[in-house]
This record gives sequence, C-alpha cells and structure tokens, in this order.
Amino acid sequence: MPDYDVVVIGSGAGGLTAAVALAQAGKKVLVCEQHEVPGGWTHSFTLQGYR
Repeated sequence: MPDYDVVVIGSGAGGLTAAVALAQAGKKVLVCEQHEVPGGWTHSFTLQGYR
C-alpha cells in the first residue's frame, strides 16, 4: 500500500488548493472525492429537474 504524507478529503476549491500547495511543498498527497469528477459543488449536476 502506498504511503502518503497528507490525505485530502474532498476536491472542492479548498481541498484542491490545499493539495496543490502541499504537493508544491514536496509532500505526497492523495485527494479523495465521492463524485466521479473533481471540483466538489463547483461542477454541474441535476437535482429534481434543476440544473
């Protein structure tokens, strides 16, 4: 199993910003996201007929 210095839960704006900053600082980072695309609530989806 690979080792990581940091695990970021969620790939919203804050999670991705933190992950990039940590990776640029030389840390090995894993980003976990429950949706099939990164971005958290910044991506488009349909809910009860609304987009």
